Amino acid sequence: PAVLSLALAVASCRREVAGPEPPRPAAVAVIAPQTVIVVGESVQLSAVVYDQRGKVFPGAVVAWESRNPAVATVSSTGLVTGVSVGTATIRALAGSVAGEVSVRVDPDPCTTPIALQPGELRVLSGPSAVACITLAPTSGPSDFLFVTANAAQEADNVGFYSVAVDMLAAAHVNLSMQAPPQSEALRLEQERTAYYDRLEDRLRIQEAELLRRTKPVLRALRRGEPPSLALAPQLAVEGDTLTFRVPDINASNLCTTYREVRAVVKKVSPRGIIVQDVDAPAGGFTATDFSEIAAEWENLIYPTDTLYFGRETDRNGDGRVTILYTPEVNRATPQGATGFVAGFFWGGDLVKKSEYQQAGVNCPQTNEQEIFYMLVPDPNGTINGNQRSVALVRQNTRGTIAHEFQHMINQGQRLLNPAVDSVEVPWLNEALSHLAEEIVGRVLRGFGDFQQLAFSDVNPNPSASADYDAFFRQNLVRFRSWMQRPDTSSPTSNKARNQLAPRGAAWMFLRYVTDHFSNNNAKAFLRRVVAGPDIGLRNLRQHAGAQFDDMLRGFLVSQFTTGLGIQLLDATNAMRSWNVRNVMAGANNNVFPLLVTPLPANVATQSLSGSGNYFRLTRSGASPATTFRMLGPGGAPVNFAGARVYVLRLN
Repeated sequence: PAVLSLALAVASCRREVAGPEPPRPAAVAVIAPQTVIVVGESVQLSAVVYDQRGKVFPGAVVAWESRNPAVATVSSTGLVTGVSVGTATIRALAGSVAGEVSVRVDPDPCTTPIALQPGELRVLSGPSAVACITLAPTSGPSDFLFVTANAAQEADNVGFYSVAVDMLAAAHVNLSMQAPPQSEALRLEQERTAYYDRLEDRLRIQEAELLRRTKPVLRALRRGEPPSLALAPQLAVEGDTLTFRVPDINASNLCTTYREVRAVVKKVSPRGIIVQDVDAPAGGFTATDFSEIAAEWENLIYPTDTLYFGRETDRNGDGRVTILYTPEVNRATPQGATGFVAGFFWGGDLVKKSEYQQAGVNCPQTNEQEIFYMLVPDPNGTINGNQRSVALVRQNTRGTIAHEFQHMINQGQRLLNPAVDSVEVPWLNEALSHLAEEIVGRVLRGFGDFQQLAFSDVNPNPSASADYDAFFRQNLVRFRSWMQRPDTSSPTSNKARNQLAPRGAAWMFLRYVTDHFSNNNAKAFLRRVVAGPDIGLRNLRQHAGAQFDDMLRGFLVSQFTTGLGIQLLDATNAMRSWNVRNVMAGANNNVFPLLVTPLPANVATQSLSGSGNYFRLTRSGASPATTFRMLGPGGAPVNFAGARVYVLRLN
């Protein structure tokens, strides 16, 4: 009878779960490869229909209409053709749900000279429009910025081209062979920053594969899952000794290459458990250090990251994240390496052993909980001969935890949300984590989300340099490497997995999009981006409600203009959150590092999709009509549809 009573009690806890609501169209996103065309030209639009869960609705039928057919027409397949100068709103309808985009139609820039006032910008899109751009005569001094770009939306698309003004070249410049000057100190700083980026790439690649293989099991477990009957876990207390399995970050299979360690609980807070490996070298953290670590986690990093990016999972039900300081992280860095691994999160820990077994995956390493692995102090260099002082470890793990916590939140949401099918693409995932570092630094220093920061704000004096080094410096170092060669890297590149420059560009690109397309609510916007359920540019477009063409234009132009004080400049062509000229010069020995080539010159170069090059034409007196050309090999039109030229009059 007792057994029967227990069975009945368990049965009563279960409830009938209705089947999932059938998908229905809930939103339409119109995708425009370009938002500016000239009279007589066409652009092919497409539309993505999303269901009520934010997931792509396959097979939806879309109808197209132009609200301004006298300016631009649209065919039943979404082909827009410019009819006359003006702006047309193009709509895509899936039943009663509609999405729209504005397409501007301009006159031919070759036959109708462009006359700009200081601060005015003109966008030229497509191979024919960029081949002949005529500037109207000026009656006095003038200064023009030309940004050539590749707005293709597929990652790492390469567009090769040449640039000339009036074909009267004063010199021939090959940007692919031009190396910017750089001090040895700055070069070593960039190498140190790049070292960890390459190693972290191993983690993200293997996480993607694990999610692909375990997602069907996790989705099935959570469909109609009854309330758990498991007992709450026994919470750790200070002084406890616990066992963990630390994956080898250098291994090709982190699931099977690991070391089991024992660690002592040093501090327990409402949202964290700080533990240290029993084999940590002597001379390391004190009880005061552990209290400070727990306090910064509890009062700064945890509340900030969860406010901006969403909540973490709680796979072991203890309501806490474990931060393990272990010499196994020190061992990941060979003797004498330029950089070092400060710590990492590994998504494999978020999957339980039983779930791996059901998915047919061999992963005995998993700790089945939310855990960070951190470097330990090693003042005497007992591990691989690398000395790591208490101050160095404390300083370098602060920003690392803020960065890796975003990865933990992101991976957990994508693992357990049934509407999500894959991990976030590397460039956007890394951009979010680098932005997490900045945001934590802003909160610590009392800066607002959109407060425009100069170098003196983030690094005002030696007493504040610890916060600068922890939360700001590395982003600026990475972005500096993009500025030095914007033609060879891109914010939307897959190379953001393990290369310095695209990571820096991805951070600043996401920062720009948050500045201008978050509806003044960075927190809500970033939480939506993390939740997806889409990935990459589709994810960003879906939540920003903007075209990549417009995001890219504003991002590229703003990196030159912000801080110049150009009157009449449209707000979308400058950063809200950073005084770019000031802060990047401050991070580069007081020299603004953006590569800008003076014109006239006959320049041979390239642009990756999502990036471009900068050219400046400055004239001291009146000048006649001038033609700028962006051409492909042999003087033919460029052969990539994403060709763009942004022309801005500076004065």
